[in-house]
Amino acid sequence: MAEQEDGTEQIERAGELTITEFLEARIEEDEQAAKGAALMMGGGAWGNDGTCVASGEDAFWVDGLHVQSPELVSEHIVRHNPARVLAECAAKRAIIEDWEDPNCDGVWEGYDYGCALTTDRAARALAAVYSDHPDYQQEWARG
Repeated sequence: MAEQEDGTEQIERAGELTITEFLEARIEEDEQAAKGAALMMGGGAWGNDGTCVASGEDAFWVDGLHVQSPELVSEHIVRHNPARVLAECAAKRAIIEDWEDPNCDGVWEGYDYGCALTTDRAARALAAVYSDHPDYQQEWARG
């Protein structure tokens, strides 16, 4: 891993990644960014009064951004606060864990549960969120 300017670490890989490796790297980047933001703002759960986003003693004044609707911008920022991002990272990791489960082959005791197909689709959908990343492979797109 290489340290970035903001102190977070970025995973570097040579060669082609599997979809699982790609997702794990993007989730790690999201997690590090969320932890960094939480550290800078004094906590992971943020509040909003329409003009600023706050956590504890720290505040970010949205109305200083010169946007038409600081209320909408601050609401968006709060909805994607570090605590939520970290929860989403955990949920994504759970999907990947299910996908990599050797018992998730779609058939169990003679019944076809479609587990492998469902988690494959979920992994592809998760990867599509990062389709603008240079390591994204177009063959991962849902067809």
